[in-house]
Amino acid sequence: MKIPERDTAVFSTSAIDLFASALGAFILLVMLLFPYYRNTGPRDAFSKTQEIMEVRRQASAQTEQKMAEQDILQRELDRLSGANRDTENYISLLRKEMSDIRQQMAQIPVEIPSPTELITPPTLPTAVTDGVEFSILGLASQAKSFVIVIDMSGSMLNYESLMVKSVLEILKPLDESKQFAIIGYQGNPEPQIWRFPSQNRLLPATTENLDEARLFTQTLGRRFEGSTPTDFALQAALEYPASAIILMSDGAPNNPPGYILQKITGLNQIRRTEIHTVAIGEYTHDRNLVMFLQSLARLNYGDFVGVSP
Repeated sequence: MKIPERDTAVFSTSAIDLFASALGAFILLVMLLFPYYRNTGPRDAFSKTQEIMEVRRQASAQTEQKMAEQDILQRELDRLSGANRDTENYISLLRKEMSDIRQQMAQIPVEIPSPTELITPPTLPTAVTDGVEFSILGLASQAKSFVIVIDMSGSMLNYESLMVKSVLEILKPLDESKQFAIIGYQGNPEPQIWRFPSQNRLLPATTENLDEARLFTQTLGRRFEGSTPTDFALQAALEYPASAIILMSDGAPNNPPGYILQKITGLNQIRRTEIHTVAIGEYTHDRNLVMFLQSLARLNYGDFVGVSP
């Protein structure tokens, strides 16, 4: 006998429809009640959330702005750094070229007269001064205007009183018909100039101006230090409208003497300013200094004299 087949379905179609209707009703209720969910917490919870979100938005905007500004500054810094490197390279190139030029000029032969035999004088040298304008430590000159150029290097500390005494001796015979100026120079480490008067001009040798010049000279001794940039000082002195320059020094200059002779003599070819030189201190023991000062004076229409303690 054949057994009839049975329907084994768990849920009937009617049950599925019931479940679907219930789920749809639940979803509909959730959608209707959703606007009221935010009121389940504190009254100001939503507004505080909005404030926090606004603060975060502003902070984010400021951060983006600062990052943009940082990018701009970084690009500018990179540009300036590149320009600075180019400038430093150019300066290094110029310094090298200047060094090469100085070496080349120092090797140029200069006709230098043979120095006279050195004799240690017991007293200052003397010369006939009748009919001359003034006497430079015993050496006569027709000049009516001049610049005294004083070496203020560290070695001059040994001859401070001798230098002051020599300058005062030069100033002593002057009168109002003469004009003058004073330059002190040193390398500390760069070349530096001390002037009287402060401007690049000459003063008449009145009693008042001479008194101020003596005070200025006496203050220079407290500033002695550094090296001896003689060519720098002579170039500054040649800018004055003076007919004579008096250089006072106790030691060899920074640059090679041949280079200085060539340079200063070349600059002075048209003006033909007298350049007188004075060796201060134990100059008889420094033949190179004497040869340099003698040659500088003779090539530039001046005279040489030595002043020892």
